[in-house]
Amino acid sequence: MKRLLITGASGYLGWHCCNHLKHGWRTYGVGHQNQNGIHPNAIGCLLDLTDKDALWHLLKKVKPDAVFHLAAHSGTGYCEAHPEESRLLNVNVVEYLAEMCSDLKSRLLFTSSEQVFDGHKGQYSEADTPCPKNKYGEQKWEAEQLIQAIYPEAVILRIAVLYGQSTPAAKSFLNQWLDAWSKLLSVTAFHDETRQFLSAASCAEALFHLLSQGAEGVFHVGGEMALTRFDFGKIATDVLTLQHAKMESLGQKDAEMPAFRPADLSLDLSKIKSTGFVPIHPVAELKSLKPFLKIEPDVSLN
Repeated sequence: MKRLLITGASGYLGWHCCNHLKHGWRTYGVGHQNQNGIHPNAIGCLLDLTDKDALWHLLKKVKPDAVFHLAAHSGTGYCEAHPEESRLLNVNVVEYLAEMCSDLKSRLLFTSSEQVFDGHKGQYSEADTPCPKNKYGEQKWEAEQLIQAIYPEAVILRIAVLYGQSTPAAKSFLNQWLDAWSKLLSVTAFHDETRQFLSAASCAEALFHLLSQGAEGVFHVGGEMALTRFDFGKIATDVLTLQHAKMESLGQKDAEMPAFRPADLSLDLSKIKSTGFVPIHPVAELKSLKPFLKIEPDVSLN
């Protein structure tokens, strides 16, 4: 049986990847502090990834055929406020893993971000030159360049904003909205920030798809349609039949933000489509997710 090691296994995408059972693979899930956040499908391992010796010891013990490196400080505000600390995980650990996976001949699939682009034009393809405008994007772009120099056979998957079923240790923005709506509260959403929203389950499917294809290089993945956050919210309230849900439209210039937020990070998905991966329309995604989402208001608040 082949062995897959997933870093960030207690994180949002990591949990969904561990939930995605793949025949013929044994999954090892690496978390830092939250053992309970690791999906029971995976053999859980607690490890500080910044400890290079401990990481090397684990890789030599597991001997993974493939590694999904998903662990990251992904909060743009956190990275802006703590650039040195976030860089340890977002850049240094990537360099360690690229070297180790290259030495062990383990496939490496690394999740980067749409945030490597400046957001001025949208519909970015893999051929577009990154120009990040915040620390998180800068760190992801630096990590990408290290991988390409050390282990060019690796996969770099730039992912869109994720949503979907909440996990024991993590929630998406949609889960936060649903929590607010369950309390009969209103949420605010940008009408001038465009993304290609993607369910975590579909992102996990894309990673396994590229692994099975023996893919190499840079790929973009997102949902089928580019939408503003406000328009996505309107679709969500319609599909999930949330008549009680209240939304307020907000412009980026009217919000105080700890880090620069690019306006249009929509992605050209032609390359990943050419491999046979089929992005899903958000209406279809939300319909399939409906049984797993908490969508009822708390009637005790009426």
